Amino acid sequence: MNQSRIVINTLVAQRAHEEGTSQLAIIKHLLPLGYRNFELRREYFNGNFAELEELAALKLKYRLVYFYSIPENLFVDGHLNIELLQFIAEARLMGANYLKMTLGNFDGHNINELQRLNRLLPDSMQLNLENDQSLANAKISRLVDFFRVANENNVQIGFVNDLGNWVYTKQDEQDATRQLLPYTRYVHLKGYETDNGINTTSFVDSQLDWQKLLKQFAAHLPVALEYPATIDELKNDLNVLNNFVI
Repeated sequence: MNQSRIVINTLVAQRAHEEGTSQLAIIKHLLPLGYRNFELRREYFNGNFAELEELAALKLKYRLVYFYSIPENLFVDGHLNIELLQFIAEARLMGANYLKMTLGNFDGHNINELQRLNRLLPDSMQLNLENDQSLANAKISRLVDFFRVANENNVQIGFVNDLGNWVYTKQDEQDATRQLLPYTRYVHLKGYETDNGINTTSFVDSQLDWQKLLKQFAAHLPVALEYPATIDELKNDLNVLNNFVI
């Protein structure tokens, strides 16, 4: 796989975050790995805009690409999330061009709210929705219906296929990938084990048939690693992904 496609989600440094390490410091710690695409997690920020400005400076210095993960629903009570402009402002401040949220309660009748997205989103910014670990935000038929309606109304919004989340909602990742492929712009790669409940793991040596899944995606789509790992584990997994031939 072309290294330029690979994104590192700061969840890989979950332990460091829990010990109080800032997201800025996490990115600096990961830079020696040689990758330049990072997914930043909103819940990892300290609430200080200065951190966003410092991340923007780091982005310019090392020519980084930022993806912004926002653990919020796009639609709340049938309307666009009232904090959406805040999320967009944060993304612009740090220089992130990609936003990720979850769907929320879009029911097909709030088309006007959906169409507002084209007026709110800057042309340089891409908004994508992800299947999380809840059936409310990850039911395949509901996601397909939403993206069909969005396309019919020329609303520019895409899908993030989190390959390791489908198991939590008892849906087949192969079927989900096939049905949502026309709308997919981004892939989250992690694995799972079900020997003792469901546990998120590295994709390597997991129960996820990641090779078969990745071969279905267009060769330009970014692929993010999103699971806790040590640096040595991460290096090994990145090496496996780099050597994967599509």
